[in-house]
Amino acid sequence: MYLSNEIEAERAAAWADIKESQRAGNVLTAKAIGIEYFELGELKQECLKLNYNGIYGYLPTSFIDTYEFRGIQNFVGKTFEFVVSYVSFDDQIFAANRILALEKSARRFWKNGKPGDIYPAFVRGVDRYHVYLLVSGVPTRMHRDEFSYVFSDDLREEIFIGETIDVKVLEINKPNPDLEIEGDEPTAEEKRAIEGNISVSKKALEIDPMSFINEYKEKSTYLGTITKIHVDHGIFISLEPRGITVRSGFPPGSNGARLQVGDEVNFKIQDINVKERRIKGLIITPNQNYKNKSNRSYQYGR
Repeated sequence: MYLSNEIEAERAAAWADIKESQRAGNVLTAKAIGIEYFELGELKQECLKLNYNGIYGYLPTSFIDTYEFRGIQNFVGKTFEFVVSYVSFDDQIFAANRILALEKSARRFWKNGKPGDIYPAFVRGVDRYHVYLLVSGVPTRMHRDEFSYVFSDDLREEIFIGETIDVKVLEINKPNPDLEIEGDEPTAEEKRAIEGNISVSKKALEIDPMSFINEYKEKSTYLGTITKIHVDHGIFISLEPRGITVRSGFPPGSNGARLQVGDEVNFKIQDINVKERRIKGLIITPNQNYKNKSNRSYQYGR
């Protein structure tokens, strides 16, 4: 009986929050537990099904974000902020609007955000070279150069829509709605200035492995772990103990056929250039002639 009373008290508190959000626009957060079609009048739309402390809500696809998503499967299990737009006490459900919540967050960011601040960023899209993020409701695009010190050929293999990552704000250009434009429609650059824009970096929160380059010596061999094998770019190896990533060609005659991601290999350093943040070397395999020059590797600092 005590548990039942506790659950009822939680539900009552949840309904109070939901009604206040609908009335005053308070921002709530809830986890998406599934995908269902929800009908509201003549509107029938695919929605994320939310669980707010035991009360079910529906977040329509068109109110998740202004970004055009190809699908919302990746959002199941993720937490979303929202404002309640509709309540049905008969059905014991509510409808949610995330766009309104993001607009509130963006207004707070433009007022209080500063370069150097660290924010959780929601991944709304990703392609080979960029991650498309929402930082406190403000959209931004982060190039792969700012993703990590470890080179990534394709960011779609590193991060997925719906994830949240911490980023550091590098630059803030606040909205300038009074900007005069030359033509009938603003250019892309003018639109960015009118709406405001920011630049962020995930890499800025990491320790640069190349800062430990002086711990390695030329003509020495170190244990490394293969992190990626690419037919065009070669083999990427993370060296012990600092995780400096170097790139090697395939051992002569192997074409990488016997090597797999996760394998430990010996890597012999031939040359270290501290100024250019570069290490040259080769993978050492049994019976390999150390003087073979066809299997060199290069590491360029990010």
